[in-house]
Amino acid sequence: MDESIRIVHRIEPRDPILVAAWPGMGNVAYGAAMYLKENLQASKFAEIMPEKYFYRTGIQIADGTVDIPELPKSEFFFYKNTHGPRDLLLFIGESQPVMEKEYGLAMRVVELAAHYRTGEIITFAATPVNITHHANPGVLCVSTHKETLSSLKQYGLKVMNAGHIGGLNGLLLGVGSESGIRGTCFLGEIPFYTAKIENPKSSLAVLRIFGKYTGIGVDFSSLMQMAKFVEEEIDRVSKSTSQAVFDEDSVSEMKEVQEEKKEGEQKGEKIPQEVLDRIEYMFQRAEGDLSKAGELKKELDRWGIFQEYEDRFLDLFGRKNL
Repeated sequence: MDESIRIVHRIEPRDPILVAAWPGMGNVAYGAAMYLKENLQASKFAEIMPEKYFYRTGIQIADGTVDIPELPKSEFFFYKNTHGPRDLLLFIGESQPVMEKEYGLAMRVVELAAHYRTGEIITFAATPVNITHHANPGVLCVSTHKETLSSLKQYGLKVMNAGHIGGLNGLLLGVGSESGIRGTCFLGEIPFYTAKIENPKSSLAVLRIFGKYTGIGVDFSSLMQMAKFVEEEIDRVSKSTSQAVFDEDSVSEMKEVQEEKKEGEQKGEKIPQEVLDRIEYMFQRAEGDLSKAGELKKELDRWGIFQEYEDRFLDLFGRKNL
């Protein structure tokens, strides 16, 4: 194996499945993999040394003292499945490398998987959809093999017929397929407006399907509690934000804007150009800083033109980068 792969402990897995995950939208993939590791008490047996794949791009400061941060970890864990015929190899990467290093890192993961005669690689991902955080998220699937895809339908999964799975959570499947290892990805639905928020409810939905598909039993009680907590937190923040946004002054101001818009329409006038210019500027700010999206949404609603900009607004949340 490549010199960057370091074996810590010797293992002898039986017909293993490899689950691999990196951070991504909603932390769905990484959160699901971390929960598997902790719940199954999987033990570390190998790692990929980071120097070939990561750069130090900054410093950390604590109490005015400068410290050089450690490079992200890329580690393999092993779970001996005493309740079924297939063991589990689990790869968890703390970060995705720069684009030109992604393929090389994926090759190392596949190389180790092939060394242990892994039959299938499974990754997780997220897909933003038009649901609320109170909804039970669905799970979509893709596979490098049509036979696998056909068998997955019995679990009530929706097939992802078109789209894109960004980063290594998607790329790894292609690299594995090149080496003759079939690959499957489970994509948990998340509300588009929570793309930057950890979504344990979606991780839970993905892991339920994973358990049914692989026969590997997982206790979901802690994850269910976490999902409930996050849902309540979103409710709390949403309520306080709504109160802040729609206070008496804001409502009065919105009414004035709507009256101005109505008067303008009656006179045959369009939205003032300075307003359209301001909205364009706000889009540019939101593209660089998603926290500005709420301010943009408010402005679009004030002028009653959100529907005209809806697709572009949703794209800010990575709707097309699954």
